[in-house]
Amino acid sequence: MDSTQHITRTFSDRLLCLALDVGEGMLKSGAEIHRVEESIRMICISYGAAHVEVFAITSLIVASVRLTDGEYSVQMRRVYNSSNHLLKIEAFNTVSRKICSDTPSLDEFEEMIREAKRKTHYPTTLHILGGILAASAFTVVFGGSLFDALIAAIMGLIVVLSDLVYIKNINPTAKSVLISFVCGTLTCILVHFGIGHNEHKIMIGTIMLLIPGLAFGNSLRDMLDGDIIAGIFRLVQSCLTAVMIAIGFGLAIFISGVLL
Repeated sequence: MDSTQHITRTFSDRLLCLALDVGEGMLKSGAEIHRVEESIRMICISYGAAHVEVFAITSLIVASVRLTDGEYSVQMRRVYNSSNHLLKIEAFNTVSRKICSDTPSLDEFEEMIREAKRKTHYPTTLHILGGILAASAFTVVFGGSLFDALIAAIMGLIVVLSDLVYIKNINPTAKSVLISFVCGTLTCILVHFGIGHNEHKIMIGTIMLLIPGLAFGNSLRDMLDGDIIAGIFRLVQSCLTAVMIAIGFGLAIFISGVLL
């Protein structure tokens, strides 16, 4: 292999690797499968790729690119966990659009990806305030009293703080059961001592912070876009999470009913 072929091969490998970085970032942040595949494809085409193939599901991306001179690269990227992070989706979308319009050097491309990865969650205080307001507001909307809304605000604080704290060696499903159980038990105890009036309204307000509504909606959108396998995976995951949340609150109600 001469030096020109080596440089081309290095370029194709690096191009596809950077494109997969963008796709992985979007997928980890909860983006639709169609958006992930299209972003990777358009990025490679903007750098002169003659042919691009991309296949993605919720936990895996496989892509290949062929340049105009015939050089070829195939790579895959395993995605172990994902969450809904709209700020990062927006950041990676911005990178994708800028790449397709300006086509900077790969060094600049890589720096843009680093900048997008540095995007963090919204400020912690805003995150906490949002959780408190959402839980209490939903409790009132579903018929709870102001005292119920106060307890729901406390439960919302617990949910947000548990989301911010990393718990080692516990998967998201088990974490959902644990958080639901803790919030359900505390709600039953506080209502039992007369601080709140309707434990079910409080639990509904708390559940609204936990239920994977966005992931469920994305799963249906994936299936409507033709990504049936990815949509089914995400739908099953969403339904499983919802069931685990129900189990957590159900256990809390059962145990509290027996002990209190």
